[in-house]
Amino acid sequence: MTGRQHTLHWWRLRLQWYRKRLVLTQPPYFINLEPTGFCNLRCAVCSYQQNRGKGYLEPGLALRTIDEAADYGVSEIRFFLAGEPLFHPHLGELIAAARERGLLTQVHTNATILDARRAEMLLDSGLDTLSLSFDGETASEYEAIRCGGEFQRTLDYILDFLHRKKERGSRRPYVTLQVIKPFRPGSPPTPVLSEEFRQRFTDLPVDRFLALYPFTWPGQEKQEYARPVGRKFFPCPVLWQSLSVAWDGRVLGCCGDLNGVITLGHVGENRLEDIWNGPAMQEMRRLHIQEKHHTIPLCRDCDVTSVRVHPAIRDLKELVFGQWTPI
Repeated sequence: MTGRQHTLHWWRLRLQWYRKRLVLTQPPYFINLEPTGFCNLRCAVCSYQQNRGKGYLEPGLALRTIDEAADYGVSEIRFFLAGEPLFHPHLGELIAAARERGLLTQVHTNATILDARRAEMLLDSGLDTLSLSFDGETASEYEAIRCGGEFQRTLDYILDFLHRKKERGSRRPYVTLQVIKPFRPGSPPTPVLSEEFRQRFTDLPVDRFLALYPFTWPGQEKQEYARPVGRKFFPCPVLWQSLSVAWDGRVLGCCGDLNGVITLGHVGENRLEDIWNGPAMQEMRRLHIQEKHHTIPLCRDCDVTSVRVHPAIRDLKELVFGQWTPI
């Protein structure tokens, strides 16, 4: 696909979401493909339960999933879900394989093990987008959220990666530096990163700084410092844009289902096309359209459906005035 085709794919799905269509005429825009269930952190804002089964995505299964996604017309593979993707020993090969099939590729990492070898691997792979989750502007803020992480060590890894990318003169990957900030009384509606923090990355290839307030994950109690949410309801966009594949091949309907609560099928047994518009996925969409999402345990406490304005208005504002990227 060309860049224009990817963009059209995104907006066609978006329009079907705005219109609350039950059966979709487009394949999912992206597939979350989880390289591993292992994670080295115990983040305060994460709902991931460490007693969930752990393992690594088998390369053969991964390649079959990538091929099927490409043949179906999926635009992007995002190599992450709950575990830390950089632990997978063949991640670079999987990224390169997806690129060869014309798929966009993205990795979201906590960067705590982004050493020189892994930095070179990501740069060599042709990765399109790298999202670095560095949650805190200061050591105290970071280590309160990223339990088990070390602020300075992780920062050094990120800076080293950015220097390597700059030295190569490489356009890829597009780098997003994501920071979660606690919401407190008096905080602005939209979180803002300090100039002092941004200056740490002066003259380095960070393409986008993204500040967020903590999100209440599916099945999770509302966080102490969670973001404020709107009072209007709109169906969850995830059901109209993506599927997620856990490391063991189970297909999940939601990228927020970090613990694999709702399994829709298995990539070794079911076609993605059959799952995408299958009975289980249609039923989840129907319950959201009818505002009965609370009957789905996974969706009951999630705050994605609580909006301030119609999503079409928000998307238009971001497209015209902001830095729009498909999320």
